[in-house]
Amino acid sequence: MQLKSAIIYTLSVFIFSIGCQQVNDQMKVGPDDTSFVSVDSVNPDEIVYGGTIFIGDAGNRFGIDEYVLNSATITDDTLDISVSYSGGCEDHQFTLVVSDTFLESFPVQLHASIAHNANGDTCEAYPTDNYRFDFTPIKKMYQTTYRQEAGTIILRLKDAPDAELVYEFTM
Repeated sequence: MQLKSAIIYTLSVFIFSIGCQQVNDQMKVGPDDTSFVSVDSVNPDEIVYGGTIFIGDAGNRFGIDEYVLNSATITDDTLDISVSYSGGCEDHQFTLVVSDTFLESFPVQLHASIAHNANGDTCEAYPTDNYRFDFTPIKKMYQTTYRQEAGTIILRLKDAPDAELVYEFTM
């Protein structure tokens, strides 16, 4: 009889823990890309997630889910964006997809867009998150293409609320 009670107790604890894990899996508090998560130095209550940059033609491989690009700014070698989207139960990924070809003008221009993968999230919350993208790969692409250490690039970011994003860098 004691063995039967012990087995029932063990199974109950196991089933309870699975249920708790499923509840935790349904409640996401932020984007999945935690490879670079920091607290904003200007606003310490604001969390900033690290985004991924892809240079080249990505097609739809990084997602085509809807979002609103609230703001975009370039400071030093960093693009900061604020995005809002429908969801909240699944991890979302935002990827900066950048053309591998500069538009010849002075200064040169570069087309870019944000790809959003909601991973099938059907929740109806409307979170706003901040992402930070390191522009070092874009700087290196410019330096290799033009054989110059310093330069200026006009980033033509699709759906950006600001008319022009200027990326200036030195060595």
